[in-house]
Amino acid sequence: MTNDLRQLKSLLQAHDPASHVRADPVVMSAALDGIISNTTRTPQTAKRRWSRRRLLALIPVTAVLVGATVVLPIIMQPSEGGPLILGPAKALAFARNGDYIDVRIVDPDADPRRYREDFAAHGLNVDLQMEPASPSLVGTMVSISSPGKMIIYRPGGFEIKDQHGSDWIKSIGGTDCGNVWCKAGVSIPLNLRGPVGVVFGRAARPGERYGVAGDPTAHGEILEGVDLANQTVAEVKRILRQRNVTIESYHEEKAPPGPSSRDRTGWDYSEHVLQPVSVPDTWYVHEAFGGPYKNSVRLVVASWPTSNPR
Repeated sequence: MTNDLRQLKSLLQAHDPASHVRADPVVMSAALDGIISNTTRTPQTAKRRWSRRRLLALIPVTAVLVGATVVLPIIMQPSEGGPLILGPAKALAFARNGDYIDVRIVDPDADPRRYREDFAAHGLNVDLQMEPASPSLVGTMVSISSPGKMIIYRPGGFEIKDQHGSDWIKSIGGTDCGNVWCKAGVSIPLNLRGPVGVVFGRAARPGERYGVAGDPTAHGEILEGVDLANQTVAEVKRILRQRNVTIESYHEEKAPPGPSSRDRTGWDYSEHVLQPVSVPDTWYVHEAFGGPYKNSVRLVVASWPTSNPR
């Protein structure tokens, strides 16, 4: 929350004739659930690799928690768990779900210390950070890690494993982020041994570089709904000019069609950058990734058309 909001809140509270009233937590929780359930979608770590098999991100969903003087975004859809309860630092809201707990982000601009404080109140060693992201990834989880442990993706969640055992973090699905594999959220076990680090996307400030960029053709992005695959570089340049989109860089596709052409495991596009002058207009675009700034893209190109357009 900004200083201006804090000052406004303090001023209004000082003149609030009902300032002595204390809301019933159960009523607050029910109201919060109702607000979130009526929300509509808004436009949506380490060295990043851009293969769709390696990108991890989630959907954006935004709602508002309306208090006496403050309007705050809440990220993630409500779960089937118990009522939402605000943490002591009022940066997160929690919903008990059996042996797990679901988390909502109440204040996306909070200091990470406040997130840690709210997690600690539930006995969870979780470090949550917010990172600037392109529209389709705002409100999404973009990274999960645990120092000294292996993160293994399983259907339905993530296994955090070391020599002493493993923790199971459930994933919450139900969205589509284009060529970026995504989930709507995670449910954390109450007996989490931790520590665990989680990074969520937040809206980038004007001129701010994206920490993580989504599929530029996904919902809310500058090329929403445009299919670039198998179009020539010349055709794609024309489309981008019409939408005031710049090409940040070109990247080489792995190999021409053949027995191993579908296996791109370990292929890091950032290590295969092409100079613009070496990319003929007659080449084909295979895939597009978001650039580091608003209205910029990175193109994966080759001299042959892709045999598996999406």
